[in-house]
Amino acid sequence: MAVVIQDVRAVLARYGLEEPDLALLRADERPYRALLLQPAGPFYADSSRIGPLDLEDATNRANALLKMAAQRGDQLVVTPEYFLPRRALEEAALGDSFPAQGALWVLGCESFSPDQLDEFRTRCNDHCDVIFETDQEPEVQGSFFDPVAYCFTTTRDDKSLRRVIIFQFKTAPSRDEHSFESRYLRCGRSIYQFKNRDGLIKLSTIICSDAFAIGDDPQAIRQLADRTILIHIQLNQKPKHTDYRRYRNEIFRLSQDITNCDIVCLNWARNVVLHEPSKEPSAWKNESASAWYLPERRCSVDDAEVGGNEAKGLYYTAHEKKRHVLHFHYDEAVFALTVPKIVNQGLAILDVRIGPTLDERHVWQSGTTSWALDSSCPDTGWREMVGADDESRAAFADLMDTANRLHIERAVSLSCGQKAVAEAWFRVDRLDVFRIAECETVERATLELDGNSEARGRRRQRIVKVSILGHILRTQELPLPIRDLGGGGASINWSPNSPNTNVSKPGFLPALVTYLGDCPDPEQIKRTCEAAFELLRRENKPHKARIGVCYRTAGGETKFAEIKAQTDFTYDGSSMTSITGVA
Repeated sequence: MAVVIQDVRAVLARYGLEEPDLALLRADERPYRALLLQPAGPFYADSSRIGPLDLEDATNRANALLKMAAQRGDQLVVTPEYFLPRRALEEAALGDSFPAQGALWVLGCESFSPDQLDEFRTRCNDHCDVIFETDQEPEVQGSFFDPVAYCFTTTRDDKSLRRVIIFQFKTAPSRDEHSFESRYLRCGRSIYQFKNRDGLIKLSTIICSDAFAIGDDPQAIRQLADRTILIHIQLNQKPKHTDYRRYRNEIFRLSQDITNCDIVCLNWARNVVLHEPSKEPSAWKNESASAWYLPERRCSVDDAEVGGNEAKGLYYTAHEKKRHVLHFHYDEAVFALTVPKIVNQGLAILDVRIGPTLDERHVWQSGTTSWALDSSCPDTGWREMVGADDESRAAFADLMDTANRLHIERAVSLSCGQKAVAEAWFRVDRLDVFRIAECETVERATLELDGNSEARGRRRQRIVKVSILGHILRTQELPLPIRDLGGGGASINWSPNSPNTNVSKPGFLPALVTYLGDCPDPEQIKRTCEAAFELLRRENKPHKARIGVCYRTAGGETKFAEIKAQTDFTYDGSSMTSITGVA
């Protein structure tokens, strides 16, 4: 079925209402504030409803979130599919916790039956206009809708203020083992689009499997990707499945001139548990995969911004299609962000292109029934991963400060041998482990959050290489250019003061030492040696000859490769290899 995208202005006009002037859609230099909730579950599903298992607890969390948003004045608030309890939405509509003028709340709600929708509209009628599609399907077509509620304040034709809630319903059921949604979900027909009066920036939301139809519809792709904030809310066990991310791949294949969009994917937290009648609870063992996608020219790759986000729980990767992807920490939290506008029609000097900044991360405090600021650096599994044995703990002794994840990734990459080494190879959008393909698998060493088994295997392989390199430095006789690093006391680390080296020892010059593993291809050895030599040659510091490239033979012998420029007396000091390519 073709995707129907409706202009909110036309929908509101039928009710004598004006389109709201939303702050996040004003094409100016002022950023907007966003508040995103990634809940933990568990959730419940039967033939009559899908939503949080413990509705009382979920209502408390939702009320605290909306109260915080109203008090802070956040201009965008988002909750994922099937989360917000109906009672919390009604209390917001009737109470003080409702968006002020200029703000928009995009609230994925627990399921509503047709009767519950009518009852909700009746109870809210004196305080709020409740708008949704007329449903003409017979009763046997399903028992509930999967809604997102757009909450905002606008004006009537007489300029008086009025609260509004527009419900948008999921248009296609998700795929599940027993076709659960196909049997019980009543589907909507439309996806709404907010534009403000100038129409320069737009906003739309898709609900989980709405992505299926969009991925097959080039016209919808164009409408939803041109200067748009596209929000994708989910309760999804496999959010990186091909069909759920196909629309992103289609968008990213097009020119950035017509796909200048932010895509905000918000799922439930990792390891959700599903409860169903007469069944044992089902542990999904899922990732959250919540992430913010941006075009190449609209996100900083400087350590100051990237590192600041990482320390709070927003992690960087570079998509192969020249997009930036910022991944939210996988545990339950409320994420508070400052976000530059997609378009600024004002002065170019005021155009902000640093991307979203994670200002705060809040966690639930059951004792006070509130979301409390958590200033700690969230755990990504790094310490457990590298502390499994004595060799790993020794090798990574100076790589345990997760406030400097970027430094750790660089040290690991140098230690394992870069696939290619370029000028400024250590910039986050160039470093090999920060790059992700269309499958969106994250292989960064410091993030044990992506559950993909192949990614886990490759991360583990890199950690083992660093552990073995540390053992070699302590126990093996090293080649002459780096012999003074042997016998203990050397550490594996990375510093912007010596960006092309990874091994240091007090009182001695730093060095670049790489371990390539067991029986590497001879061509790989040659490329690694040449690239390493070229890096230090161009840097032209006193440690420019301090290089070691080692590996193990089939017989278990540790060998250091011969670096031609260090042994060839005819070498004239010129480049041995080109390093102008991007890593």
